[in-house]
Amino acid sequence: MADYDSASALSQLRTKLLQCFHRRHDPSSATDEQRNVAAGARPQTHVLDTTVMDSTTQKMHLRIPQQTLSNLSFAEGTEKGITQWLANLPKANIGETARQLYQGLIELNQYDVAPDRRLAMLERIRPEVHYVCSALSKYYLGQSIVLEDKPRKVANLSQSLQNHLANGYKIVVAQERSIKSRDHANLMTLALQRSIRGLCGPLLRAFQLYCPVADGIWLELHQLYQMARKRKLHQNPVNDSESANKQPLSIEQCYLVALLMGSARPNQMRQSAMGRLFATLEDWSKHARLVDPDDGKALFIINPDMDCPPRYKSLIRGESLDNSLGLDTRHLVSDIKNFMLEGNDYQGDLKIPGTLGIELLQHLSQSWGDLAERTFNRIPSQGQLRVSIGMSATHYRIAGKAFARIIDATDEELNPFSDVAQRAKQGGWTGAFDGAQSVEWSGGNIEQINYGSQGEDSDEEGDDAYPIHSLPIVNHSPGGFCLTWPKDVPKQLQAGELLGVQEANEQDWSLAVVRWIRQVRGGGTQMGIELIAPHCTPCAAKLIRKTGEPSQYLRALLLPEVTAIDRPATIITPRLPFQVNSKISILQGGSAQRAHLTSRVTATGSFSQFEYHLIEQPREEKNQSETAGASLAVSAEDDFDSLWKSL
Repeated sequence: MADYDSASALSQLRTKLLQCFHRRHDPSSATDEQRNVAAGARPQTHVLDTTVMDSTTQKMHLRIPQQTLSNLSFAEGTEKGITQWLANLPKANIGETARQLYQGLIELNQYDVAPDRRLAMLERIRPEVHYVCSALSKYYLGQSIVLEDKPRKVANLSQSLQNHLANGYKIVVAQERSIKSRDHANLMTLALQRSIRGLCGPLLRAFQLYCPVADGIWLELHQLYQMARKRKLHQNPVNDSESANKQPLSIEQCYLVALLMGSARPNQMRQSAMGRLFATLEDWSKHARLVDPDDGKALFIINPDMDCPPRYKSLIRGESLDNSLGLDTRHLVSDIKNFMLEGNDYQGDLKIPGTLGIELLQHLSQSWGDLAERTFNRIPSQGQLRVSIGMSATHYRIAGKAFARIIDATDEELNPFSDVAQRAKQGGWTGAFDGAQSVEWSGGNIEQINYGSQGEDSDEEGDDAYPIHSLPIVNHSPGGFCLTWPKDVPKQLQAGELLGVQEANEQDWSLAVVRWIRQVRGGGTQMGIELIAPHCTPCAAKLIRKTGEPSQYLRALLLPEVTAIDRPATIITPRLPFQVNSKISILQGGSAQRAHLTSRVTATGSFSQFEYHLIEQPREEKNQSETAGASLAVSAEDDFDSLWKSL
């Protein structure tokens, strides 16, 4: 069992730090009654002195509470009693269900019961915790990066539920010597796998909220895996109904999921992308390997005595790797690159869901591939940068006018529900005997909504609709900036979002993209932005379709050719509907040109950047336009009425 190592000053310091961690991470949403229960149930650090099979001593630091209760107040302390209690939970009321699960887990973790009985009760509770945490996620995912009070409390509650569930399984691990020998392998394998899986939930949530990972989580993950490895339990398959594909997962697979997620630079990903990737990693973990740290194939190093994720081996200097492990991701990266090259012709073993997207695959191949050296060093800096967020705001700021004025939109184009648009859709059937019949909705009290343009000061497009944010500069390099948000962060800010940036005393706007976001303890929210181009030209682009409904013009930005670095001209478009090999019409300065999108330079969840080349107009169209342009003869069809006021 657990013995306190009072002679070790390091252990005492670790104990105090971990106790402080748990005091800091009690759920803010708890009622006074819950706080009273939690006050006596905060997990204390137990230094486990366990003897492994080779008679060596392995010391583990697990955060678990003491078991001081002889019975449970909310249910009978058996698997049957817990099952009956769960059946009576008000599942339709997520808040009340979460409250009862939270209180029940705290009390169960203090209940003095045999390891096999505890494990059976936890297995009954685990699906309910998973269900509640999934239901609660809508309150804090997809929100502003800096959460308001209620979403923050809900996120803290979810963290606490999964932490307390993991604590229950860790208690079983700590009570290893009390497990009967005939059940030892099965129960320990299950407890270790569930402990690691339980810690992965708070790990993923910290990534999705761009928060620092809680102290002690990485250290516990490393030590739990080391314990399984030394007992040769790490590759035993474990049935897991809460896995993405309901497939068995070994302890090593669960550990690799955490390692791959932690080494994928999650602060450069979007929240939704992280969730999809995490589920996919359960299958992909079979394509990564843990190897000796001296192995040339090891790109990352995992030190089991350090509370941190995998680190690039090339960045480690003067550190002993005797007890460390290496992470080999070469085969995984190779399969991802082959898929991106071969597309639908890919026949490799790696299953790649279509929901991941090419931009996420590119990011992963870079994160798990060889470490690229920084092109420029960061320089501490002062001052502020003016920033617009998103394609619409950036296009408006660069153009200096509303998009409707750029495309000279008609009422039909701006409002597809207008009378003009409806008559155009009817086409040749308007004259049919029943073509003009319609329901009369001309009630005098019905409010009519005007969807069309309201002029330059329209509420839909203007300075108020697209605000400018003045952000302090933390540091900069020729390639980008690190900025901090002193106030609330807009909801639309995400990794991969397009930005317009304007430096002090400058009139022109430059283009940039958000590369990473993080929340700094005591320092607010920071983001790293990479400059794409010092200037660009606003335009409009639409797909040229041979059949079907005609497409509408969408905002786009033209980036000029840079001959010095052999970079061709490119165009930035919305994420959809533009694809490689699409033929488009580019409207700029009142004239339209046809173009062919030849290759995709980059893509994020918000925009795509393509190389393109212009297509000459068909000869008939060209001759017609030249003839029309050369003729100055006045005809009856010429309409000059709109010209007088502009002269």
